[in-house]
Amino acid sequence: MAIPPGISGLSAKKAPMIQEKINKKDFGFSFSLRVRYSEADSQGIVFNANYLIYFDIAVTEYFRGMGIAYSEFVNRHSMDFHVIRSVIDYKTPARFDDELRIFIRGEYSGVKIFWSIAIFRQDELICSGELIYAAVDTKTGRLKKIDNSIATDISLTGKKSE
Repeated sequence: MAIPPGISGLSAKKAPMIQEKINKKDFGFSFSLRVRYSEADSQGIVFNANYLIYFDIAVTEYFRGMGIAYSEFVNRHSMDFHVIRSVIDYKTPARFDDELRIFIRGEYSGVKIFWSIAIFRQDELICSGELIYAAVDTKTGRLKKIDNSIATDISLTGKKSE
């Protein structure tokens, strides 16, 4: 993938891999969200920063869908997560009152969770992206390895390479 001219500091080697064709069937979990008036800008489209909020909501709903509230997970495992990277590939804008379907899947390796997320309006891809979380011990504040048993409990798959 070529980097557009004028974007300094990026090289094709460091640029994120953007998957051109995203298949909903590749995701293990999804939920619906309706765009609220406060999320749209004066043009009537979702303000770009709100997609990161949607991604965050997706993670919370994912945990709930796996049978555990996020706060309960944090308390039970003395583990919380910090975002260390976020990437969004915008395709087309969502608008006020659109019903969106948000798809998410997670992979893990060591102390990291790699969330792949895609937002659709019916069959139209709105955006896709990735969040990378680092697991942190809530008692010490230090990085904490994600055990296989924890990964299994929340249906994460092992990541083959970073």
